[in-house]
Amino acid sequence: MKSEGFELTHSKGRKRRKLLTFLGISGFLSLSIFFIEWFGSKESGSLALFADAGHIATDVFAHVISFSAIFISGKKPSKKFPFGFHRFEVLAALANGLLLVGIAVFILYESYGRIINSTPIHVESMLLYSVIGLVINFISAGLLFRVSKESLNLKSAYLHVLSDLLGTVAVVIGAIIIHLTEYTAIDSVLSLLIAVFILKTSVSVVRESLEILLEAEPSEFEKEHLIEHLLAFQGVKEVTKVQIRKLTSGIYSLELQLLVKEDADRDSITVQTHTLSKSHFGVQFVHVELISEKIKSKLDSVAVQEKEHHIGHSHHGHHH
Repeated sequence: MKSEGFELTHSKGRKRRKLLTFLGISGFLSLSIFFIEWFGSKESGSLALFADAGHIATDVFAHVISFSAIFISGKKPSKKFPFGFHRFEVLAALANGLLLVGIAVFILYESYGRIINSTPIHVESMLLYSVIGLVINFISAGLLFRVSKESLNLKSAYLHVLSDLLGTVAVVIGAIIIHLTEYTAIDSVLSLLIAVFILKTSVSVVRESLEILLEAEPSEFEKEHLIEHLLAFQGVKEVTKVQIRKLTSGIYSLELQLLVKEDADRDSITVQTHTLSKSHFGVQFVHVELISEKIKSKLDSVAVQEKEHHIGHSHHGHHH
């Protein structure tokens, strides 16, 4: 039995290393594309190439967040950090989203300026650097495709790379059109489209990050379905409190208060609740409180005493 547990742990460790390796290589490739396209935008004067570099930046941050999530998930909660370090991913995502909102606004401003006052573009450089970016993007997408089915986190990173691929294809097509028609306004139009796409993505990331940090109830969690299961347990009369917190993508904490009958088997209900929450709903952190009708009325009458907050332990207002 001990040997089986060791094998399982070893297998999980091997899988984590594999995912981190593929994600690390793909992230390095995305970072390379960013610098290539950023340098290419300076050389060619193409705002669309700069906008695509900004789009690639979203992918670089997505890789960092995914890498952090996989790495941090291996760290166990401690006494000081009972929920682990999952919120680091959310903080990184919030910083990423705010930065990208700024990039998108800057690109929109520049696009508007270039539509009014056309800027010369060195189309050969634009085409060269965008094609190089496209080739590296294909390699990165191919790497992540191999492991995208093994992890939801990796699937998210893979979808980011695919969206980058489409953006780079658009820039390549734009460069070809400019080369054939000398219609440089295409560059500004592409910049606008890419900037709007970045803005839409980054705003949704900022919104979700803030909802998690402010501990809003996650809309995707099947709360009503959970309550139905809990009420079906023998001895449970009412679910009086359900508090669901999202720590990061796919990681939840759950606090439950159940009103039970006087003769209820409390141990059985506790075990069933933990089993249901963890096995069926995938909740990692579960706290269950079982109360009777008599206790409920007493709890409802307890008032919160408002007083000044003190750092450390205070003996004011209560007695040992």
